[in-house]
Parts: sequence; C-alpha cells; structure tokens
Amino acid sequence: MLAFLDWMVWTSGTVVFAIAVFAGLLAITALAIAFPSTPRKGFLPIRTARGDRIYISMLATGLVMVLWIVMTDRPLMIGLALAVVVAISIIRWG
Repeated sequence: MLAFLDWMVWTSGTVVFAIAVFAGLLAITALAIAFPSTPRKGFLPIRTARGDRIYISMLATGLVMVLWIVMTDRPLMIGLALAVVVAISIIRWG
C-alpha cells in the first residue's frame, strides 16, 4: 500500500466499498452527460434530479445500516437487503 494510507485499515471490504462509490460517481457523471435529468416530484417532499435522489439514497442506506446495527443483533445481510430496497425505492420513485 501507499505509505500515506497506512493510518487506515484497508480490508477487502473497505477497498470494494471505495471502488463501488467511485464507480457509482463515474456512472452518475456519464449518465448525466448522456441523458440530462430534469427535477421531478416523487414521494420525497422536494423536487429532485437523478443525482439528488442517488445522494439521498446513499445517506438513507447508511442510516438504515447504522440503525440496523444499533437496534438488532440479526445478520447484517438482512439489514443490507433492507437498505438496498430503500435505496432503489428512493432512486426510482423518490
């Protein structure tokens, strides 16, 4: 690893997560260039463009996962599945 990154424990999970976030940002950018988005009103109380909904879904996914860890001792995969359903719902209908 690079010397300036030694302060962080780079496990395979953190590397996959970081790559997924950057790949998502690149995909959002390419999608915005190819197909510009216009703000629309869904079930969220504000008008949102595609990027807004993706950002809000990322925040909601983090919140669902933190709440899952704090409130239950069930497997994390169940919480992850719930977080993915929340994210897809926000992106699609938010």
